[in-house]
Amino acid sequence: MPGTPTNILFIVNPKAGITIKSRFLIKLLAGQYLDQTRYIPEIQFTQYAGHATELATAAVANRIPAVIAVGGDGTINEVARALVNTETALGILPTGSGNGLAYHLKIPMNLIQALKVINAGKTRSIDTIKVNDHVFTSIAGIGFDATVAAKFAKSGVRGLVSYMRIIIQEFRRYVPERYELDVDGAKQETTALMISFANSDQFGFRSRIAPQASIDDGWLDVCIMSKPSLTKLLLSAPRVFTGTFGKSGYIEYKRGKEIRIPGSSGKLVNIDGEAITLCSDLHLVMDPHSLKVITR
Repeated sequence: MPGTPTNILFIVNPKAGITIKSRFLIKLLAGQYLDQTRYIPEIQFTQYAGHATELATAAVANRIPAVIAVGGDGTINEVARALVNTETALGILPTGSGNGLAYHLKIPMNLIQALKVINAGKTRSIDTIKVNDHVFTSIAGIGFDATVAAKFAKSGVRGLVSYMRIIIQEFRRYVPERYELDVDGAKQETTALMISFANSDQFGFRSRIAPQASIDDGWLDVCIMSKPSLTKLLLSAPRVFTGTFGKSGYIEYKRGKEIRIPGSSGKLVNIDGEAITLCSDLHLVMDPHSLKVITR
C-alpha cells in the first residue's frame, strides 16, 4: 500500500537560464513528471542573493525531506549551505552555465530525466568543505580562476563561449602570484597561476581539473597550476575535457583535509563558481559525508 506523499520544495534561480516561458515549463514538468504518489511539490523563485539559503533553512526547520535546487552551481551552493549536516536531502535540476556538480554526480541535463532521478529517491552522502565562513560542494580556487569567475559574473553573458573569451582576455595580462601553502601541516612556497581545491572533478562545462577527485572519499584534491604560454595553454586545453590535463606538465596535485594559505586575506576566491573577497586568510576544512544528495 503506497505511503502518504511528502512535501518537496523546488527553489528556482530565475537568473540561471530560467526564462518566463521556462518557469511555466518547470511547473508543468513538476506536475506531470514528478511522482505525485510520493511528493507534494512547492515551487519558489529566489528574489536576491542568499534567498535560496533562507528558503532552504526554512525547509529544514519544517522538516521537508528534500529541497531541489533549480539552477547552476551557485544556486546549488546556496541551497547546500542550509542542508549540511541535516536530514534534508539536496536534489538538482541543472539549468546553469557550467553545472559542474551535476556533471560529476551524473545528473542528466535533460530536466525530465533529472526529475526521474528525483522520483527514484536514491540518496548518497557527499563531502562538503568549509572555507572560512562559507561552504562549497564542488570546487574552489584562488588566483586566476577566481579572477575569471568575477569577470564572468559581471559579463551578463552565460555559456562556454563567453567563459572561454574571458579566460583568453585575462590570461594575457594575469601575473602568477607567490603563495605559502599549508596542506595538513606540510608547508611549501610556490608561484602559481591558480590553486584549485577540488571536491569533485569538475569546473563545469564538462571540464575536469582534478580527474582523480572523489566527492565522498574525505579528501580534498589540491591542484597547483603554473602559467604556460598562451599558445601552450590553447594546445593543452582539450586535455581538460578528456581528463588528462595532469599530463600537460603544468599542474601539480596534492591531497589533504585541512589547507591554509597565509597572507591571502583580501584576495578573491572562487567558491562553486562565485567570486568573493576573503576577509581573512584562506582556511579550508573537510567535512566528510555531511550532505545528503539525491543521485542516480
